[in-house]
Amino acid sequence: MPVALTQISDDHLTFSRWFGDTIVRWRTIMRVVGLMLVAAVLAVIFIRPVYRSQASFVANSSASSKLAGGLAGSAGALGGLATQLGMGATLDPSESPNFYIQLMQSRELLTRLLKSRFPDPRSQSLRDSAQLLDLLRIRQKDPQRKLELGIRQMSNDINGKFEPKTNLVWIDVDAEWPELSAAIANRTIELVTAFNKEQRTSRARTKRLFLEGRVNLARNELQLVEAKHRAFYDQNRLWRSSPELMFEEKQLQRDEDQAADLYLSLQRQFESALLDEVNDAALITVVDSAVPPRKAQWPRYWILLASTLTAGLILGFLVAGAGAILADWRARNPDSAANLGGSIGRIKREIRGAFRRAS
Repeated sequence: MPVALTQISDDHLTFSRWFGDTIVRWRTIMRVVGLMLVAAVLAVIFIRPVYRSQASFVANSSASSKLAGGLAGSAGALGGLATQLGMGATLDPSESPNFYIQLMQSRELLTRLLKSRFPDPRSQSLRDSAQLLDLLRIRQKDPQRKLELGIRQMSNDINGKFEPKTNLVWIDVDAEWPELSAAIANRTIELVTAFNKEQRTSRARTKRLFLEGRVNLARNELQLVEAKHRAFYDQNRLWRSSPELMFEEKQLQRDEDQAADLYLSLQRQFESALLDEVNDAALITVVDSAVPPRKAQWPRYWILLASTLTAGLILGFLVAGAGAILADWRARNPDSAANLGGSIGRIKREIRGAFRRAS
């Protein structure tokens, strides 16, 4: 420990004395800076590089949501509140940009992403591929635990943000290889689009299947009524001369008209449901597909060097300053310092003895 240039007095430790004693310990500061540089070098060696790719898309509203939004367009306060909440121009929260960001963090979509196959960047052959879960190099033999760790890692590696006024969504993906980073971003958008095709049309599909069954029943009912009416004409060729037969014929005609109207109405609704099953899906328009980045997000050597030197100087100054305060305390309280030193030495000896016995 270097000797302080200032002479110890009974006065309190002033800032000028503390600063001077701290500067005198410049070797301690340099040692801390050196340790920080060594730690930074080890981080560069052992921590894999990180490449970040970005893709963007627009979350379009479905036809039914646009109609609902148009009907509610006169409610200006409601529209402004929806915009602030990230719902854009649609009143359906499940079609808002914020929903898509949360969807990309969902377990279901991340599981599909991890089980998707990508070109293996570790192989020189372009035909080699592997599941993303295997490319993450997760050292875990239990498949379920490995999948759980993969979901946790991808949840941190995929980040999204959105612009409420334009419904534009950006997605950032970090990966060890630039090609893999871009492929993951594009695959994520494909999975979100597939989710729309699978889930968004469920209500329209349910309605279409129901109407399809009702149309078949109405067609069969109409055919039965027409057959009954035709049989009446075949059996009663002179029905116009009988008031009773004329009344029966009017009932048959009325039943046939009702059955025909019901069938035509259901048929029109069925055709409309077929169109809604396609038009009501909230489509996604890709604005920018992800491309492999040329420069790594980590490490950036100049930024790392500057931050390491800055952190090392600050930490070294704090360590040297603590040493100056401790030296002043020892000079003022020699008995307490001696007792503390003896206690620390005794603890060290006991720890060494315990290690010897264990070995």
